[in-house]
Amino acid sequence: MKGYFNTFYNAEQYFIKAEKIRMEAQGDKIPNSALDNYQKVIEKSQIVLNNNLEFKFRSKALLLITQSYYYRNELQDAMETLSIIREEFPNDFLDYEFWGAMIKWKQGKVQPAINDLNTLVDKDLDLNTKAKIYKSIAEIYVEQKMEYESMDFLEKAAENITDPLEKGLIYYRISEISFERKEYDRALSAYQQVIKNSQTEKHIQESHLRTVQIYRLQENLDKATDSIKNMLIDDRYQSIFGDLELELIKLYNQQDMYKEANNRLESLPQDYPRTKISAEAYYMLGNIEINEKWDLDTALQYFGMVQKEYSQSRFVKAAALRTKEINVYNSLVDQYNEFIGMNTLVDSLGISTLNIKNEDDFANILYGIAELESFHFSRIDSGLIYLDQLIEYAPKSILYTKGLYAKSIILDQLDRETESRLIKNQIISDFSQTDYAQAIVKSDSSYKMSNELSLDKLIEAENKWQKDPVLAMENYLEIVNSDTISEISAKAAFFLAYQYDYFWVKPDSALKYYKWLIKYHDRSDQAKESIKRIALLNSVLTDTLSN
Repeated sequence: MKGYFNTFYNAEQYFIKAEKIRMEAQGDKIPNSALDNYQKVIEKSQIVLNNNLEFKFRSKALLLITQSYYYRNELQDAMETLSIIREEFPNDFLDYEFWGAMIKWKQGKVQPAINDLNTLVDKDLDLNTKAKIYKSIAEIYVEQKMEYESMDFLEKAAENITDPLEKGLIYYRISEISFERKEYDRALSAYQQVIKNSQTEKHIQESHLRTVQIYRLQENLDKATDSIKNMLIDDRYQSIFGDLELELIKLYNQQDMYKEANNRLESLPQDYPRTKISAEAYYMLGNIEINEKWDLDTALQYFGMVQKEYSQSRFVKAAALRTKEINVYNSLVDQYNEFIGMNTLVDSLGISTLNIKNEDDFANILYGIAELESFHFSRIDSGLIYLDQLIEYAPKSILYTKGLYAKSIILDQLDRETESRLIKNQIISDFSQTDYAQAIVKSDSSYKMSNELSLDKLIEAENKWQKDPVLAMENYLEIVNSDTISEISAKAAFFLAYQYDYFWVKPDSALKYYKWLIKYHDRSDQAKESIKRIALLNSVLTDTLSN
């Protein structure tokens, strides 16, 4: 008999070990080490039950087996074992009801599971049991992406649970969810409970770090600074010294103490080499080279160090994007200088004149530089210079209207409202059919379209087509004659070309609109089809004339 008790004791120890691993993992997927321990629980418990039907702790062994099957997602076996408990131990209704509800949840019966748990929690239960039920309801809501509802139940679970380990884990979960949702007061309160209750050193240290981050985000800067400085001289927080240094740097930047921030930042890669700290430091140094020094070569070197320092850093992708932006920018500047050199004429008096032969090519270069300068590198004034060149030297380019619109946005950011308004009115007046004009009108009701939109005309033409094709054709012609920019005009022109080609059989008219598409919408799908039809129609017309 003593051997069975020892075997069952081992089963209990495996279960305790599995539970600890599962709870500390805090993830959707249970670690394999926990699953292995649950399997050992099942095996050890079944040895006892199979060899001793009158075993004193039979109901407890059956419950351990049920729970272990449940966490291994072997739900049918869990339900069968639970049925044995119900049949042999009718007084253990609480265990049966609870685990029955949990199995329903895993089987996809979400609402019935919640209903059963809510009914159960209203009974006269001890605090730990109530906490377990509240936590389970919260887990179901989390899975259903109903985080607001889940938080209330998590807090109820944390308040009722007496086990410090589990209390700390629940509060840690509350704090992380709240922080992610920017509910900083709730997060701060929960992190303080983690510090008080948790038995996991990592969670305690992370909670101290999050606490000072929240102070900074809430602009409680003095408290954040004092807390960090106190922790930096306390060896108990050595594992987060690097993170605290980064937080202090961000605090200095937030208070415009750039010299102090940069001095600390430059030392971090040497103090914490090959870590997430040095990776983030290099990323920040790269941005300083862009924003404060405009030294792109040095910035590239820093961004290149991010992945080398710590390949799993959350700044690896951002650094790669920065590297790409700088390389594209450098290439565009080279193209710009080459273009200026090739298109500059010098007369006999030595006066230089820019003679642009291909406005679209020049506009592509200018807009690319302006976009990077203004919207990626925060060099708005420099970006405006290139946009002004686009507007002056490439007024017939495809990107002309886009350049005007970009300039109006930048002027808004600079609070130069009068200049911005002039440009927006120009877009609405001269390019009313473009998406930019529509965006201006939709974002500010004080702007009005001066004429009917092509979309409205297209709808009108489509409605008329079945009843009066001739009149409908006139509507399509109106769109093409008044709009050479929007996608709607491309659709209208292709419709005209198609009808003249196949319905009216007027190849000259069809060719006119096919060529119109190639001229004004050369990159559109309609233009690709037009090229094919032009070749065929020209061939047919040539054969007809020769005969």
